Amino acid sequence: MERLREWIDEGRVDTVIVAGVDLQGRMYGKRCMAKAFIRDLSESVHTCDCNFGWDVEKMLIPGLEFTGWHTGYGDMTLVPDLATLRLYPWFDKTALILCDTYDHHGKLVSVAPRTILRRQLERAKSLGYRVMAAPEIEFFLFKETLESSRDKDYNNLNEMSRYISDYDIFRSSMDEWIVGPMRRNFDAAGIEIEGNKAEWGHGQFEINLVYTEALEMADRHVIFKNGVREMAALNGVQATFMAKWNSQHSGNGCHLHMSLWNDDRPAFYDPKAKLHISDTMRHFLGGNMALAKDLQLFYAPTINSYKRYEDLSFAPTLLTWGGDNRTTAFRVAGEVKSMRLENRIPGSDCNAHLTYAAMIGAGLYGIENKIEPIGPYIENNAYTLPDPPKLNRTLHEAADALEGSIPARKILGDDVVDHYVGVARWEIKEFDRYVTDWERRRYFELI
Repeated sequence: MERLREWIDEGRVDTVIVAGVDLQGRMYGKRCMAKAFIRDLSESVHTCDCNFGWDVEKMLIPGLEFTGWHTGYGDMTLVPDLATLRLYPWFDKTALILCDTYDHHGKLVSVAPRTILRRQLERAKSLGYRVMAAPEIEFFLFKETLESSRDKDYNNLNEMSRYISDYDIFRSSMDEWIVGPMRRNFDAAGIEIEGNKAEWGHGQFEINLVYTEALEMADRHVIFKNGVREMAALNGVQATFMAKWNSQHSGNGCHLHMSLWNDDRPAFYDPKAKLHISDTMRHFLGGNMALAKDLQLFYAPTINSYKRYEDLSFAPTLLTWGGDNRTTAFRVAGEVKSMRLENRIPGSDCNAHLTYAAMIGAGLYGIENKIEPIGPYIENNAYTLPDPPKLNRTLHEAADALEGSIPARKILGDDVVDHYVGVARWEIKEFDRYVTDWERRRYFELI
């Protein structure tokens, strides 16, 4: 709080964004005048609990136990986590504080994404581990405004580039006018960027965040996505983190790297073990493979998420693992302190806190139950394996898998599982009642 007072006294800050994380992994909350925040709001800010009861378009979802007309849509409390205080440099004189969400009885709201991650980190700590993580986040940019893309009904959009640009320095140089300031603004906000590159798709980018503690990284991940969208819009550009924005273009992945540590010692590395994979890492991987389908809803939360899973696309379709092999779902990467597990299942549309929580929870379950990885270590093309287990290919399959998963209920709790299954069922119902462009093109004239 003293740092915020100094910023106010120096004239650097007059506005504080007080934000929680919603079901879709977006920030919600209020902008407060900084002096009023310090005087009146530093302990709590009230918001409606509908923030955990509506879909991506803010349509209220019926049938949720946590909130609804049956509860009167009351308040819940955002309690600032002052450790998250940072400048928000792409807006003048603005700071940001992320919050945990509490109910009227002073208890953490169980379905809040930040709560779900905190509880898995507490499990890890009880087993003697701390968790480190970092994502590779992909997104597309378009030479469109928020209004122009909406007016076009998101068809025939002007991509930032119109050719495949993967790793192309010339292409990333041409886009440096927008991406360079993003990197610098994130750095000023305490979100360290490792690097960025042009990706495969037309106007697609990948930015990697520097490894750190899992809760801090999930917070940075949420701020990053919000910041990209904001900075793009402020410069007359449109960003999307959709998993698959166009059937003719590549998907947006969010490869998640994670490792466990015993104090300052890497728990995943064993110089005497095969492939240097410790028992801890092997069982962490085993748990993630065993529960990948059960928890896939948290890696792929929308109808669109499952359009990204295509053979020979660098997105996994099968439950496989290997080393330096981008055809597998899980990769064992690095050596000694850099030894880590890469989960290639999540898309960029995932909710960071839920995704990290799912991966940690599955891994700890594997350690506790000494679960072995599924199938062999794959050194060649995993897409050509004759009969490996397949990942879920629809949101419906993923919702069924989560709903019926005894391990997921044990790890996350019935209330969390039921809440997010309810959200998924609503999304499926909304999709099923709409006529798509594909249906019109296929049937309107020809049937």
